Amino acid sequence: MKRVIIYVEKAKDGTYWGTTENLDGVVSAYGNTLSELKVELEKVFDEHLEVARELKEEWVEKYDNGVQFEYKIDLESFFDLIPEVKIGSIAEKAKINASLLRQYKTGKANASEEQTKKIEKAVHDLGKELLSVSF
Repeated sequence: MKRVIIYVEKAKDGTYWGTTENLDGVVSAYGNTLSELKVELEKVFDEHLEVARELKEEWVEKYDNGVQFEYKIDLESFFDLIPEVKIGSIAEKAKINASLLRQYKTGKANASEEQTKKIEKAVHDLGKELLSVSF
């Protein structure tokens, strides 16, 4: 199975844009929600492969065993994409200074790879906690 990385951004008008990073050619799509973006991008990706097969492009064979999409969001955009996630809560879970995390969000400071991994783990841990809740 071939992994395709999608870089996700949120435009000022609130739409979500996704663009492939590691693909022969470029596939880009948008949606009003993150879920809608994923559906649209996967549809456009399938059309991209279909055209490549019609043109007998050799690279398309890499995708014959299926595709796994991996959606990536840069740290600066993450809190804008998902405003329900509070910086202070993530900073506490990641055991980093909330003010420093705010600087990462605004682009005033750049997170090291180690700091980025701590933040990512904190977000994933929060997701697991939320998934364990039943009503």
